[in-house]
Amino acid sequence: MQKTSIGKYVMILLMFVFTVNKTIAQEFSPSSYIVKHKEIAQQLMIETGVPASVILAVAFHESAYGNSRVAKHLNNHFGIKGKNNSKKIRSAYKGYSSIKESYRDFVALLQRRKATNVMFKEHDAEDYESWVSGIAGAGYSTTRDWQSKVLATIRRYNLDKYDQIQPQPIAKGMLAKSGAAKIQQDILLRSMEANDTSTDFTSGESHVVTKGDTLSELATRYNTSIEALKRRNNLQSSKLSIGQRLLL
Repeated sequence: MQKTSIGKYVMILLMFVFTVNKTIAQEFSPSSYIVKHKEIAQQLMIETGVPASVILAVAFHESAYGNSRVAKHLNNHFGIKGKNNSKKIRSAYKGYSSIKESYRDFVALLQRRKATNVMFKEHDAEDYESWVSGIAGAGYSTTRDWQSKVLATIRRYNLDKYDQIQPQPIAKGMLAKSGAAKIQQDILLRSMEANDTSTDFTSGESHVVTKGDTLSELATRYNTSIEALKRRNNLQSSKLSIGQRLLL
């Protein structure tokens, strides 16, 4: 009886040690990974139009939610191949100086490739299914069930809620600090609205972007030019985001 009891205690201890070691080895849980990286995904969505849910789900799937060896040693969360200078692992995957750099390179890759570049004009940030289908169809992964797994990740963790960004209210003299409000032109406009008394946003001298608005259409509507709108609002591209306020 005594030997049997000792054996049981040893087994319990070994199971405990195994569980602890496994937990320590995993830097992220699914929920902690999403919480930590949702802001960069939303920021990229506002800048480019790629749904935050798609960015998060692809990274989640390709990096085992941040716990793969490639993710840990190369900061590569998207399975993109290329050169690296790692002395810790031998890998054909690309190395990055930071996780954010990996996220940005994923979106840049979609922009560079002809097969995926067309999606930036065809799909909006609320159509995550079309984005995933298009990326899969362009040969991003050779795994047959890649598309279904990425979509399943979005649905299981309700990642599409991060595709909905509401403009944040701002107190006079202060800038909103929430993640999605960090885009440069939004900060500039909110700063002007809060602090510049010479600008009256309620007198018809501004426009709040709604779904379907483009710089070309707005320039025609308000009898101005695209370049004038870009200059007044410090815009680096013609991409607009819903809820964005433009000076006319």
